[in-house]
Amino acid sequence: MLILLPIFFPLVALLLAVVIVLAIFGKSLGIREWYVDVLTRIFEWGSAIEAYEAPAEVDDEEPGTGRRKLRRSSSSDIGIIVREKSTFVESKLDGNEPEENQQKTVRVIVNDSLDFATAGMEAIIEDQVTSRFKAEELSSWNLLTRTRFSFHHISWKLSALWVGGFFLRYFILVPLRVVIFAVGFSMMAGSCFIIGMIPHKKIRKFAYKHAMLMSQRIVARSFSSIIRFHNQENRANQGGICVANHTSPIDVLILSTDNCYAMIGQKQGGILGFMQTALSKAEHHIWFERSEAGDRKKVTDRLRAHTNDPSKLPIIIFPEGTCINNTSVMMFKKGSFEIGSTIYPIAMKYDSRLTDAFWNSSEQSYGEYLWRMMTSWAIICDVWYLPKMTRKDDEDAIAFSRRVKRAIAHKGGLVDLEWDGMLKRERVSSKLVQMYQKRYFDRLQRTTSIGQITENESEALEVMQNLNDEERELLLKELDDSMDEATLIKKVSEYGPIIRKRLQSSAGSSQSQSS
Repeated sequence: MLILLPIFFPLVALLLAVVIVLAIFGKSLGIREWYVDVLTRIFEWGSAIEAYEAPAEVDDEEPGTGRRKLRRSSSSDIGIIVREKSTFVESKLDGNEPEENQQKTVRVIVNDSLDFATAGMEAIIEDQVTSRFKAEELSSWNLLTRTRFSFHHISWKLSALWVGGFFLRYFILVPLRVVIFAVGFSMMAGSCFIIGMIPHKKIRKFAYKHAMLMSQRIVARSFSSIIRFHNQENRANQGGICVANHTSPIDVLILSTDNCYAMIGQKQGGILGFMQTALSKAEHHIWFERSEAGDRKKVTDRLRAHTNDPSKLPIIIFPEGTCINNTSVMMFKKGSFEIGSTIYPIAMKYDSRLTDAFWNSSEQSYGEYLWRMMTSWAIICDVWYLPKMTRKDDEDAIAFSRRVKRAIAHKGGLVDLEWDGMLKRERVSSKLVQMYQKRYFDRLQRTTSIGQITENESEALEVMQNLNDEERELLLKELDDSMDEATLIKKVSEYGPIIRKRLQSSAGSSQSQSS
């Protein structure tokens, strides 16, 4: 064993050097692709063993075998319940329900109330929002931490497979990955500080672009990343705003292996803060404090100035404002769509079979997240560059953001949701409540006569608005609860002016008596 040590370390150094050199030039020998293909085949085999040999419940058992039925999906694939009423209510609010004749307002409200109550129960059981802030449950075990069942012994084959995988990840891959990550991170930080001292603007930009591409590719190799870029002819080159769905803090790393971007984001501490400082030395980036309301206008002005300068790098923005678990795209903030009339959309979709790139910042620190990525099997991501989209003349920023979000969700195979991602940390805003109230009022206007005011109704409303408290009390004495709606409106229209004259005459007589 001691005899092999002089050979072992030079071989490891040579291996690391080959990996780093290939990463710098964006090349590959195909070893990672072969590695992922082998892992996928092993997990499919292991999933079949798990599904067949795991102890089964009575309803889950194959007759006469005592074995679990082979499953290809879990409850998370189809949801706990079928959300029929929730979908029906959204269809009603959007005006997609079949056209009907005008109905009585009371009947429509009562029927809708029953549907709203049922949709509310469905949301309590399984809502569309909170499930997007947790890691997507896998249908089969990938020998990492997330499984469908709590730990129990299934078979010696799976146990041996897990031990072998643990040894491979922690004793072979992790040491190599740590060294590669350190090289890439040091190269990025060091080159930024050096490039920042170059006085010539064009030379500094050229050096920064190539240094970032090389260092980010090295860092990406430390996670055994396989990144597939599609439609690269749509990639932004000079200036402009690029928007993408947000799953992880390494989204920027993934995108930066193919193009160089300026960044905008919240100021951070620790290792992220150090990276922000280093990047700002060499290129123009925008960092801000989210809690400082007065800083928002400054950020908007700086962002507008950046996008209007064709010599600047394209800026990458994640308009969701928080990480979503890569199953859906949530509401885009309208700020970036107010500034630029042209947007370059980017759709990102991670393959969760070998690892889940989602970062739950409520449960994990950034260091814990990086360690989880280091100890995972590999990160696989598909990136689609969509054709640039331009804001239409009759389109406001909100409608434009929804159109871009819809295109990203469709291309990435993600669910398009209108919910605000900040519900992860905040209460439902009053603006969102008012928006749904307006949508429901629009529905009532479409399906009932609530928005159609006749001449008599308009006259009655005007009478009621102009009466004071004393006049209103006298009017109520003239009305009867047994009267129907039409009779009430007629009585109000007729009696209002009479009561006012009566009060005016009584006031005039009292004044004459006092005089």
